Amino acid sequence: MSSLGREERGRLDTVLRPGRYINREWNAVHKEWTDGMLKVVLCFPDIYEIGMSHLGMKIIYGVLNQEKDVICERVFAPWIDMEKVLRQRKDPLLSLEGKRKLKEFDILGFSLQYEMNFTDVLNVLDLGQIPVLASEREDNDPVVIAGGPCCFNPEPLADFIDVFVIGEAEEVVLEIARLAQGWRLKAHGSRDKFLKELSRIDGIYIPRYPRPDPSRPVKKRIIADLDNAFFPTKPIVPYIQIVHDRISLEVMRGCPNRCRFCQARKIFHPLRIRSVKKLLEIAEESVKNTGYEEISLLSLSTSDYPYLEELVRRSEEMFRGRGIKLSLPSIRAQSFKGGDSGGAVKRAGLTFAPEAGSDRLRERLCKDMTNDEIVQKARLALKSGWRKVKLYFMIGLPGETQEDLDAIVGLSSEISRASLSVSPFIPKPHSGFEMESMEGLDALKAKREYLRSRFNAQKRTRNLKIDFHDPETSVIEAALSRGDRRMGGVIQKAWQKGARLQAWSEHFDYSLWMKCFQETGIDPEDYLKKKDERAKVPWSFIE
Repeated sequence: MSSLGREERGRLDTVLRPGRYINREWNAVHKEWTDGMLKVVLCFPDIYEIGMSHLGMKIIYGVLNQEKDVICERVFAPWIDMEKVLRQRKDPLLSLEGKRKLKEFDILGFSLQYEMNFTDVLNVLDLGQIPVLASEREDNDPVVIAGGPCCFNPEPLADFIDVFVIGEAEEVVLEIARLAQGWRLKAHGSRDKFLKELSRIDGIYIPRYPRPDPSRPVKKRIIADLDNAFFPTKPIVPYIQIVHDRISLEVMRGCPNRCRFCQARKIFHPLRIRSVKKLLEIAEESVKNTGYEEISLLSLSTSDYPYLEELVRRSEEMFRGRGIKLSLPSIRAQSFKGGDSGGAVKRAGLTFAPEAGSDRLRERLCKDMTNDEIVQKARLALKSGWRKVKLYFMIGLPGETQEDLDAIVGLSSEISRASLSVSPFIPKPHSGFEMESMEGLDALKAKREYLRSRFNAQKRTRNLKIDFHDPETSVIEAALSRGDRRMGGVIQKAWQKGARLQAWSEHFDYSLWMKCFQETGIDPEDYLKKKDERAKVPWSFIE
């Protein structure tokens, strides 16, 4: 840290992992700060290691920094220790590249990937010396924009966000930037006039104006042609290890499957595919520009990419002798063929997502795989050199019985070297189950303990590694994801009471959230109940 100034070293001397805050990573973009430039700062409301692993932020960073008259920098939510230092010293949270105060930027853009980061949105605004409430911002404050999956129900954060981008942002961010640059927001001085101009852009929702009529919904933006869409081939290479410390190669967007519980399928519909030729070009450039030796093939269902075998084969040919490996995320059991990939595919672990333990319940989910297929493909994977198989399950699904829970144990016992992830079902907005109820906390805990006891009772499953997602976190996540505008008061009170980094189990505080619900007079159960099919839900105007 010898190149850092004395003041910055003073901030970093006492914090964990100062590499989160020091900047100057390989491929980071630095531009001269001049009056004629539009200034944008992108914020991922979680810590650096999480935000720097997210492909969407890399795409928008690259799109904006291609523009000669735009400065685009980054900022992340600080860890608890760094926030303490900032508040003790009364220092503002600064952007990474230029070490600028957030309030100096024209636009602050949040990526909303997970509801449990909502209080960190407020915390970043406050640490950046920007009014938390949109109604209190003046003409010289940055315009606060949010995009990402959580924006498909924007109402819980409507009090805090000026502009929501609904859908995919590669094109719309340029439309916003050009309008902002042409309008010269701060020179004209009228925030409201600028927002009215923005409201005319397709895919934009501005909470301060009357909510659109559901008969004329806000339609999501999509990128029609992935081959001609921007993709970052010079991603930033961090100094410290991040969660996904490799090249992410998006092979397609959308999903050909119709799982009823899945929100992502609806959000990213329709299915669009990148050509093998384009993917190989991106892979070659990305390896040259980063030095990474692993490429992750990314999509909602990579095994359904129709040219996967060709892509793997041609990647092996292109990277032969260079030590470059491909890795696959969760795949469908039916699509796994096993066999020899010639060493091109990294074989640490393979993930299947049965979701339910029985064929009967899986059929209700429109998840077209059987237990026999899952067992057969898992065993084939282990024989083909994969070290282990990970299985994803949900509990509390609509129509679930005790026999379905027993089936999770039975299915898992048929597979050696397996690990399990078991999460409560959440009926997310825009999923096929959006009107269903979520099972209560006591029932979810009882099912978790039942499964735990059944696994411990059987010799064949006693040594399986099982990760149970915390039901308390899932209940709060569900309430936030299904909330209306009243939820803003709960979020603000939780932040005021110290809720930080709630996506992290060591910081999550269920009792704090329940106290906030009580103090605001809101019953979280109201958001977890089954919805009448004729009822209007808070997200009904989003299409």
